Amino acid sequence: MTKQEFLKRFESEKLNIGEYIMMLDKISDASLVMGCAFDKGMWKVYKTKERGGHYIIKETNSENEAFDFFYELVLSKHNRVNN
Repeated sequence: MTKQEFLKRFESEKLNIGEYIMMLDKISDASLVMGCAFDKGMWKVYKTKERGGHYIIKETNSENEAFDFFYELVLSKHNRVNN
């Protein structure tokens, strides 16, 4: 799915990722961020730790592949937070 499709789905399904902040426009080193951003010619799905500093989970040149993967990551977090 595209970034816009992801955002529509995130809102319509009312997904809750707990204490995490979602960032979709850049890679951040702030604490507790889940993100998917286009950086240096690649789509990167990443997370940050409680004390900051990011780590890349998946890197791809396909926006659809990146946001499909990111959706599954967000859905998994939503299920852990709400169960």
